[in-house]
Amino acid sequence: MNMDSFDLILTVAALVMGVMLLTGHGDILMKGGNAAERKRLYDEKKIQLISGVTLLIFGVLTGLDMLIKSYVYDIIYLVLVIVIFIAMVVLIRKKCKK
Repeated sequence: MNMDSFDLILTVAALVMGVMLLTGHGDILMKGGNAAERKRLYDEKKIQLISGVTLLIFGVLTGLDMLIKSYVYDIIYLVLVIVIFIAMVVLIRKKCKK
C-alpha cells in the first residue's frame, strides 16, 4: 500500500466522520473516556458541531495533500493540522461549557 492510497483512506474517513458528526449521527464517535463527566460539563451538540467541522477541514487538507506534490505544501499541511487541532481544543474548552 503506497502513501496515495493511505491519504485517500484518511480523506474519505475524515469526510465521512465529519458528515456523521454534523448530521447528529456521530454519537458512536463520541464514546469513550469519562462520558458522564463530559456530558455534565459540556454541551454535546456543540462538541459534535466543532468536531465535525474540524474533521471536514482535515479531510479537505488531506485530499489536497494527496493531489499537491510539494514539500512546501507538506510543511504548510502539518502546520495547519496542528493549528486547527489547537483551535478545536480551545473552542471546545471555551464555547462548549454548560
